[in-house]
Amino acid sequence: MEDAEIIKLLLERREAALGEITQRYGRLLRSFAGRLLPTAQDAEECVNDALLDIWNTIPPKQPVSVASYAMVLTRRRSIDRIRRLTAKKRGGGVYTVALDELEDCIPDTAASNADSGLLREAINGFLAELSAEDRLLFIGRYFALESIESLAEHNGISRNAVNIRLSRMRKKLKRQLEERGLFL
Repeated sequence: MEDAEIIKLLLERREAALGEITQRYGRLLRSFAGRLLPTAQDAEECVNDALLDIWNTIPPKQPVSVASYAMVLTRRRSIDRIRRLTAKKRGGGVYTVALDELEDCIPDTAASNADSGLLREAINGFLAELSAEDRLLFIGRYFALESIESLAEHNGISRNAVNIRLSRMRKKLKRQLEERGLFL
């Protein structure tokens, strides 16, 4: 079944669509969430929550790619779970470090939908300007939430080199967002 057919089933409010998504993309979603979360049960719960989010947001949304949409929702749910699991009262955590690094260059999440669209365009443009290696570092760190050590090992460079390159990319992103008036 193609993505357009799955979207059609969702628009018709037929639960079979969720079964199709699970069959086609469930393994990918669980694997992705499993890389971020400490237990398989946490990953499974995040995938289930993402499926509920899909059910609740389509309609009105009609994504082109069900897989991409499901990945974004699974990532969002996984990050929320990470934040709950690593809250200060539970001892803090490594995953929040990567997200905290971006706080200085990404504007507040309370922006309007229009602003979020402009922000998405700006970040996509920023990523398109990066070299393939830098783009992989940036996405690995801030989307997949990989550790600095893991990025250094996968790219055959030192931890210090990864830190410096990520720092420069964050500064460049912040400068571009300031130029577009998206970050004050």
